[in-house]
Amino acid sequence: MNKLLKDALKVNGNIIIPEYLLKYGSELNLEMDEFILLVYLINQKDLVAFDVNDLSSKLYIESNRVLELISSLNEKNYISIEMKKTSGVIEEFISTDLFFNKIESMIISTKDEVSNNDIYSIFESEFGRTLSPTETEIISNWIESDIPEELIKEALKEAILSGVHNMRYIDKILFEWTKKGYKEASDIKRKPEKEEKIEEIYDYDWLNE
Repeated sequence: MNKLLKDALKVNGNIIIPEYLLKYGSELNLEMDEFILLVYLINQKDLVAFDVNDLSSKLYIESNRVLELISSLNEKNYISIEMKKTSGVIEEFISTDLFFNKIESMIISTKDEVSNNDIYSIFESEFGRTLSPTETEIISNWIESDIPEELIKEALKEAILSGVHNMRYIDKILFEWTKKGYKEASDIKRKPEKEEKIEEIYDYDWLNE
């Protein structure tokens, strides 16, 4: 192949496929044509004019099919049609804001999942064994109750320092700290004036609290 032609093909009219599209592609449930249209739209710096013929010529997809794709992506809440006044004339444009909101929520959800998995790994490391289904459920309940991850880790540390590898003990610690309004490690007062005896904590019925 002619080198000049080859170099031109490498740089001319390139469209970038973001890594997040490859990572979350299966979850987005996109057909190939939908994927192509979406990639084109997110590569544009500004809103894209709702011009079916223009999109058809640029994407090499028939006009009727372009209309179907726009309708489908709109139903999936990946794009929206916005009205904008330009030069005194109201025109329709395609916005991808909804799609970027979707990707943002997927990224945040993935980070939360990794963070939560880290908590389970920390517990297993400190306990020196795999957590039982019941223990995993208890940790999940703490997380769902919006107990800060930092506080859960501190409660685990408190239990380990006391030589106790018991979820009821940790649950009691978190119950007391939550009741006192503790939100982070700096709120915790180590060595209170009077500690509850471990025997009393074992009798705490955390399931029926």
